[in-house]
Amino acid sequence: MTAREYAFEQIKKYYNMPFLKMGMTVIVNGETGVISGISDMGLRVKITGDRNYSICFHPMWETAYLDEEGNIIADYRKNK
Repeated sequence: MTAREYAFEQIKKYYNMPFLKMGMTVIVNGETGVISGISDMGLRVKITGDRNYSICFHPMWETAYLDEEGNIIADYRKNK
């Protein structure tokens, strides 16, 4: 296991988010993207669409996690 994989597993364990996967679609702060990596004890997401940039954020901050069919499987947004 690489250091990156280990850190990602630690995030999943610490925040009790066994569903997390690299490449998973998320809605973070109202924008859609895919999990592309980690940053400290947070996640890095590549925002898709016209803006095309990356952000780092806490895994439970204003985020909804989607399964492969686009269904929300976990939602940490305050205003849904």
